[in-house]
Amino acid sequence: MHRGTRKAVGKRISAPGSGSASQRPGSVPSPEMEEPEMQLKVKKVTDKFTESMYVLANEPSVALYRLQEHVRRSLPELAQHKADMQSWEEQSQGAVYTVEYACSAIKNMTDSGVYFKSIEGLLKHAIAVKDQLNAARRWNLTHRLF
Repeated sequence: MHRGTRKAVGKRISAPGSGSASQRPGSVPSPEMEEPEMQLKVKKVTDKFTESMYVLANEPSVALYRLQEHVRRSLPELAQHKADMQSWEEQSQGAVYTVEYACSAIKNMTDSGVYFKSIEGLLKHAIAVKDQLNAARRWNLTHRLF
């Protein structure tokens, strides 16, 4: 369907009987049109034609066409919004994972206080043993038991 036809279909036609008179303003009536019978026939034909055009312009298939055109125009933008939202969701999921990992590391650091106290106790014990070994070595050197 080409552009000119689309515009013609998109226009609303007023309801039958609401149109102007059968003669255009400024036109000169012909002798045959002065007869009331001929004028009545012309009026009937134009009313039927107007009614047909009104029905054609406002039928459901035209409404569906307009809906289809709206969807066709707005769908690419909606698809882009969806892609953007999915990207933002992935980024936020990554940020949430990073924050959860950092919180877990901090909790483990606070829980590690028990282990540091144990290490401190073991180091004190190792220093005490080393001091005993040094004292025993000095005693052996001074008393030479060989």
